[in-house]
Amino acid sequence: MRRKSNNNFSYFLTGVVLGVGLVILGGIAFYKRDFIKHQVKNVSQWSKKFHFSTRPKFKHRMVEDFKEPISAQPGKAFGSEDQFTFELFRNGTFIIDGRSGHAWQKSDSYRDSAFIRSSQPLPKTYKIVITAGEIDYDLEKINGLAPDSEYPEGPQNENGCYLVTITDEIPQGHHTNIWWHQHRKITIDVDNNVWGHGMPNPIFMVYFNFDNKLRAFDGMENKWRPEWTKAVRYEPTAWYKFEIEKTKTHYITSIYEKNGNLLKQGKIGVDQVWHGQGDYPEYFVVGDPHENYYQGSLKIDRIDYQF
Repeated sequence: MRRKSNNNFSYFLTGVVLGVGLVILGGIAFYKRDFIKHQVKNVSQWSKKFHFSTRPKFKHRMVEDFKEPISAQPGKAFGSEDQFTFELFRNGTFIIDGRSGHAWQKSDSYRDSAFIRSSQPLPKTYKIVITAGEIDYDLEKINGLAPDSEYPEGPQNENGCYLVTITDEIPQGHHTNIWWHQHRKITIDVDNNVWGHGMPNPIFMVYFNFDNKLRAFDGMENKWRPEWTKAVRYEPTAWYKFEIEKTKTHYITSIYEKNGNLLKQGKIGVDQVWHGQGDYPEYFVVGDPHENYYQGSLKIDRIDYQF
């Protein structure tokens, strides 16, 4: 009887030891898991902070929201520091009444032009965000137009506008598409066309390489291609945000819905872009740039300029 009692006690003691050991091991495992999760979280937060720090931290911001009436005149500067300038030709205009909260760019004839540009050259790094919508530059606007002897290449084939474009020279005065083809570097634009490129209602994200050859962002394959391919398709009554950002090493083009949902984004090295390096002053443009193409209207809700 005594031996059996001793055995029972041994079993009991062994069970207690094993139980305590399991509790200790479980505590260590829980602590390690919690510690590892904490460290992973710290690394993730640090990584995000580091990633953010590699992007420009803009110190200045200039916003035009068209809450006050402005009389659009050719060459007139406006904005809190006269940072924007109207370029108007042959009755192309902007209607800014201060009540609607937007600038209504109107082109009643393909022979006019109306756009807003930056008054001064852009700094080395910047972000331009144009909030715009109600794009009314479809092909129906140019149906029935007769050939123009002054402009043999137009105006029946294309209709559109620049949503935001960067040039390598000051875009002052009126110009034909020949000038723009020689001086645009990065552009987000609408170009409805009879050839079917991206149709219907295409928005193109485009850069021009160091040979001034086109590279368009293919929104289906999410890559740059050497021909006109659309990034997204716009709804004529909708509003969007169009963004071009320049860092020390890259240009970044983005299209968002007005609520901030990203639709498409492309990234290009500065050294890959036409006149991307060297002493070329950059300007941004929004509106109808051509005196030999484009007839319709566009509403601009906001210009957000950060540098």
